[in-house]
Amino acid sequence: MAVRDAQTIDSIARASDGLLTLLVTEDRPYTPDTATALAEELRAKLNAYIYAVKTRQIAEREGDEPAVVLLHTVDEPPKVVLDVLKAAGHLLAADGVTVAWQLADSIPPERDQTDVVREIAGGLIDAAPEEWTHLSYAALLIGDRRRDRLTATTEEGSVDLQGAPAEVRAAVEELKQLMWTPDRGTWLELQFTVDRAAGQLSPGFNYNLEPAGDPLPVEAYVEELRRFPRPSPAMPDWLAQRVADAG
Repeated sequence: MAVRDAQTIDSIARASDGLLTLLVTEDRPYTPDTATALAEELRAKLNAYIYAVKTRQIAEREGDEPAVVLLHTVDEPPKVVLDVLKAAGHLLAADGVTVAWQLADSIPPERDQTDVVREIAGGLIDAAPEEWTHLSYAALLIGDRRRDRLTATTEEGSVDLQGAPAEVRAAVEELKQLMWTPDRGTWLELQFTVDRAAGQLSPGFNYNLEPAGDPLPVEAYVEELRRFPRPSPAMPDWLAQRVADAG
């Protein structure tokens, strides 16, 4: 996802210092012929970010914690783009959110899915009791709604660990973003199992089945598709109906 996808938030992550970062990606160079048009596209894109912040739709944000909207660019933004960033910064200042930009060549290489899965597995193992034999982790992420459960099996029975640590939850959110594709969307639920004796991690992902448990409000599904669009062929009937119910 990038600036040209005006209705989506490109990515949400936490910096190494814990700062919540709402990423915007501009992968096209600025030239005298394109700068004005790219600035207007950025303005439309940032409107989606501003709306999400002011309506408290950023599920990853804890209360009113500080956050930054960070534009990643391939070259230095011209004045017309800087003016757009400045205007967005003024609008978000009262919400504790700053707006900045950063050159792509100063950004650490993006992690791939394997890196993130390993981080999740390591975090789950660190959270487990010393005598664990099996771990089971289930997470639901749909729009701004989240449920997760971590269970450890020991020789004495099952232990409910009351969800995963914060760093695992952040990595799960990153994995959902990494696995989004324009022709399929991304998953709604994941299930990880870890077998200690076999040294085996088994991940599973639910893209299309309606989640079990307490029904989610239709607004959650609308927000899910705003963040992670799907084409009609990738839309299960039940999800299309939920969105239609929202009008």
